[in-house]
This record gives sequence, C-alpha cells and structure tokens, in this order.
Amino acid sequence: MTANSPATLGKTRIAIRAERPGEAGTIADAIRQAYVGVPWSDHREHLMVERLRQTAAFVPALSLVALAGDEIAGHVLLTKAHVRGPEGNAEILALAPLSVVPGHRGRGIGARLVREAHRRAAILGFRAVVLVGILRFYDRLGYQPLNRYPILLPFEASPEICRILPLVPDGLRGLSGTVEYAPGWLDHQADNLIAVIK
Repeated sequence: MTANSPATLGKTRIAIRAERPGEAGTIADAIRQAYVGVPWSDHREHLMVERLRQTAAFVPALSLVALAGDEIAGHVLLTKAHVRGPEGNAEILALAPLSVVPGHRGRGIGARLVREAHRRAAILGFRAVVLVGILRFYDRLGYQPLNRYPILLPFEASPEICRILPLVPDGLRGLSGTVEYAPGWLDHQADNLIAVIK
C-alpha cells in the first residue's frame, strides 16, 4: 500500500489527495466543523486557509484532503515560510491548520494527512516543517523541540508547543534565524493554531 492509497478505517474507505479546484467551500466547511467547541480557537481557521490560498506561499500539492467516500473528513495545509538570519535565508514550510471532522476522529486520519504531506513536501525539495501544536501527537510523528536549534518564532509562544521536523537528512543543518511566515498566517495567535486531531 502506498502512502496515498485508500485504506479502510472502520467501515469507511479513506483516501488522501491534493485539493481540487472548486473544493474551497467544502474544505472550509470541514475546517469549521473541526474547530467547533475548541476553546483556544477563534473559529476563523477556514479564513486563514482562504487567505493563504491567495499568497505566493500556497503550494496546491501540499493542501491535502482526506476523503471518506465522497465526504471530506479532514484537511492539512503546508505553506512556504523562511528562516531569515545572518547566514542567509532558507525556505521551509509551516504546518497549519490540521483539521479532522469530529465524526471521523480517533481513526488515524490526522496522522495520515501529516505523514502524506511530509512525503510530498520532501519530494518537492523542501527541507523542514515548523509548527505550533500538540506535543504528544506531533512528537510521535518525528517533530523535535524548536528550542534545540537557533531558530526563533516572530511571536511569543511557549517552547513546549513549538516544534520542527527535518524532511530530509541534515535538513536542519545551517538553519539559523527567525521564521518569516506568509502574509495572513500571523493573523491568528499561536494558541489558535493548535491542531484538532483527537
């Protein structure tokens, strides 16, 4: 089975693919559902995704949906970011948001979305992904504390929730400086970007 092949989770067949033209509204609905009742959310994550689609940071191949039959059960977005420092600038990716519709949680969809996004990003030549997220979930996917490296975020956030992942061997070598996000990304406070994956 390949990383993006369908899999049977429970009684529903799940497939992961890139979003397609005309799906923005359906994806927005899925994202809204994912964050209903989440206390740290401002419930505007779908607007963040829409804004990012209009920027040069948007990579269509890295906006992935999980399909349960014909229904969008989850979505993940990786957008371009940069680490800018005295040694120069390096392009990386930022993960946010990750959304799984409540009726489809607890079945590994969030992890599959993230792993597939990693796989595709590495093929495209990206070297690392940075995020602000839930430790236990992302750590088991290989993420490491950001404060192990000379990389800073442009906002205040607890070191406990700041993570980075190399996508390729030595992907973090030489990275030093401050993360520069795409326009629209910073419209959300860091606490509002924690993924919904339970």
